[in-house]
Amino acid sequence: MTFRRILVVPVALLIAASTLSAFQARPVDVTGVWTGTFTPSTGGQSGAHIDLKQKGTEVTGTAGPAADRQAAITNGKVATVKGATSVTFDATQTSGMVMKFDLRLVDGRLQGKATAEADGKKLEALIDVGRAK
Repeated sequence: MTFRRILVVPVALLIAASTLSAFQARPVDVTGVWTGTFTPSTGGQSGAHIDLKQKGTEVTGTAGPAADRQAAITNGKVATVKGATSVTFDATQTSGMVMKFDLRLVDGRLQGKATAEADGKKLEALIDVGRAK
């Protein structure tokens, strides 16, 4: 009887652990080129071109208004919590202004906002990009 109990408990724990790991959210791979729109709160609209490279939960790459006008991404992270994937990163413009991006993956698109401060004013823009084909 003791031998049976010694064998059953570890097997039960192993089954429970493997079942839980099967239900954990796996990070979505956001690697690739994303293009779309950048809409400042002050009005108007321009292009958005984001080239992401993901390794685990770390994101690197570049972001800017076009493929030939890019800034390096720093502090990039991707996380999937309760089925929702978020991507956050900073991009320092040539002027020295740091734009902070806070995006969510919604129906295959990265959507959210970018914020920055310049001359004591807070700047905001909406971002909506999809994978380039």
